[in-house]
Amino acid sequence: MADALLILHELLCLALFCTVFKRLVVCSDIVRADVRLAFFALGVVACSGMVAPLSFGFSPSPFSAALLAAVCLVEMVTAHHWRAGVPEQFYRPGCAPRMRRATDCTKGFAK
Repeated sequence: MADALLILHELLCLALFCTVFKRLVVCSDIVRADVRLAFFALGVVACSGMVAPLSFGFSPSPFSAALLAAVCLVEMVTAHHWRAGVPEQFYRPGCAPRMRRATDCTKGFAK
């Protein structure tokens, strides 16, 4: 059971890091700093979670795995808002790019 929980923990940390990385790649300096900082912090925690069992003997509990799975689920559910790039609400005031054509929305990183 402990080995399966550890493997689940590692896979969830990797999935979380990948989703956060995809979002940070499309964030530029016109995205609000608090949004970039939140995703950066989540990425650092995901990376720390991957090395925690080796570095200081962290042993994941079923609750910590469930919490990690819930955060991954939130990332996956909200991914559709990022298909056309950064959602408009996350840009600094006055910096959101204007969409003029219906085809502008298909120029995101996840088509």
